[in-house]
Amino acid sequence: MFASLFLASAPQAQQPATAADEGLLVYSVSTIRIAMNFSFQYRQTASFSGEPVPERVRSIECRCVGIFRAQMANPDFAGRETGKVFVVRLPAGQYEVFDFGFGGTVAGMGTSWSSGTRFSMPFTIRPGQATYIGNFARAPSLGTPLEGQLGAAGFFVVSDKSERDLAIARSRESTLSDIDEQVTDVEQFSHAALRSAEP
Repeated sequence: MFASLFLASAPQAQQPATAADEGLLVYSVSTIRIAMNFSFQYRQTASFSGEPVPERVRSIECRCVGIFRAQMANPDFAGRETGKVFVVRLPAGQYEVFDFGFGGTVAGMGTSWSSGTRFSMPFTIRPGQATYIGNFARAPSLGTPLEGQLGAAGFFVVSDKSERDLAIARSRESTLSDIDEQVTDVEQFSHAALRSAEP
């Protein structure tokens, strides 16, 4: 069952936006109970002008394990859930979050996985406006009802934490006013590793 949920994957690097017409993407990343690194991949699927968009994969990345300590360095919020809020400039257009990735060890060798089932979390970036797409958290599956399906791989919770996250985002970006909230209900994907709440 584990093999059907995750596939080996190579990491993708995030590229900075350079387009003149830009908007802001707001999101947070976190881990629940245990610090674990992970990423979600997203890409632009269309432009408002109709011109072709570059084939570029960007990452929503949680470097949740520090170099010297097994915890995130300088988090924006901490406790049972620890994480950071990000505000990223992007070219205006249509986007989708389509995959996730994380590393681990199998038979003593380091490897990485991605989703074995594709999904699409669409969102829109408009010129001069901000879009919030939610909190992306990773939690341990051991000791939960998901252990039988996922083993020790862990699972992701994608949820609306806008009350917390947008206050943090506005404290760092004074120009943020109205923010369009576009948080996808991931339960529609029926993916064992994607949840809108902890089980």
